[in-house]
Amino acid sequence: MSAMRRIRWRWVIAAAFLAEVAILAVFFLLLFAAMLAGVPEIAAPMSTLDNIDALVSSFVMFFLLTRWAAKRIDSDFVLHGALIGLTGMLLFSIMWIATTGSLAQPLAYVVAHCLKVAGGIAGGLVNRSRVSPGSAVR
Repeated sequence: MSAMRRIRWRWVIAAAFLAEVAILAVFFLLLFAAMLAGVPEIAAPMSTLDNIDALVSSFVMFFLLTRWAAKRIDSDFVLHGALIGLTGMLLFSIMWIATTGSLAQPLAYVVAHCLKVAGGIAGGLVNRSRVSPGSAVR
């Protein structure tokens, strides 16, 4: 069976979508906390806190959601992780273009996209090690 037929697209899309939702949820929680503290400007979009959140959350959420999706996948964990990260990049870029009308994104967001793929690959690598040594892993 070809690699394209082994890809579990439903889990790739679900994990990428949930990771993007989780990243946005963390951003809005930080913004809400900053508003309660009386300093909403520190968590506003494109602020330093937003950039740090984008970088850290991108790696962590995609790592965790790749681990979650891999429980439902039999093989090709690293490939699935990379696809989850790439799908997340695509989903965010579609949202970005729809809201700003521009493809250009801040450098921190471009780096965050790379961290999404890295998080997905890392999650795939960790899941790859959970398979017993005698089984065939691709």
